Amino acid sequence: MKKTSLFLCLIALAFVACKPEPVPTPDDNGQTNETVVKKYLVKELLNNDPEKIRLAIDWNEDCTQILHVKYGLGYGSIVDYDFKYYGNDSIRVIPSLPQFSYPIWCLFYDSIMMHLHDEIVDSICCYANGELNDVEHYFYNDAGRLIKRSYFSDASADVFRWEGDNVVEYNMMDYGTVTIDSFTSFLHPHSTLPYYLSNEVAYEVRQPLFDPLWEFQPVRPNCDEYEIDDDGYITKMTFHNYDSTQTYTYNYYYITK
Repeated sequence: MKKTSLFLCLIALAFVACKPEPVPTPDDNGQTNETVVKKYLVKELLNNDPEKIRLAIDWNEDCTQILHVKYGLGYGSIVDYDFKYYGNDSIRVIPSLPQFSYPIWCLFYDSIMMHLHDEIVDSICCYANGELNDVEHYFYNDAGRLIKRSYFSDASADVFRWEGDNVVEYNMMDYGTVTIDSFTSFLHPHSTLPYYLSNEVAYEVRQPLFDPLWEFQPVRPNCDEYEIDDDGYITKMTFHNYDSTQTYTYNYYYITK
């Protein structure tokens, strides 16, 4: 089995990098009632501290392509990702580690190539020192939704079950099956990102980099409060630790093209 303690693995799904249609905003009963402005996430901070970056995204002028990403744990650890586009056929992603990135100090791959077919990801080739190490494959249902990503071997796979525009059950990165019982009526901060990217650079970072698998924010049991803007996008989520003795926030900032 491949070394899993320190490595990078990015995956992507068919949220195409083209101009998306506006999404409807739901009312308190989850019913849609009007078309809202499409917004794009540019920053996600821990406790609204500009030095505690969880995610920072640079877009091109019309928000059809992601150019650069900073991913962090919120405590100073950062990984940079540069995106280079080759028409509609492929995207090359180069990760790098800035100085003082501990505990993220080593990457398993130094580049990946995302291969597209009909504007969705067909496969991803992962390279280290110029050599091909792994190939990931993607499978979709008739609606074009990602239902399986295989990696390393057919025995290693992420699987997704959809209902409408939301994933309601999944198993990612061998964490076991997770079922989502309910959703809020607020738009998920990642819902307008063009790709699902799964990030692995160390054991403590085994989680999605982007996860636009939900149109609406899933209910999280340790989230006490949501703040939203006039268009239904979440701007702040307040969490409590499981012993309820301390709270922390995720703060979200957007642009509108």
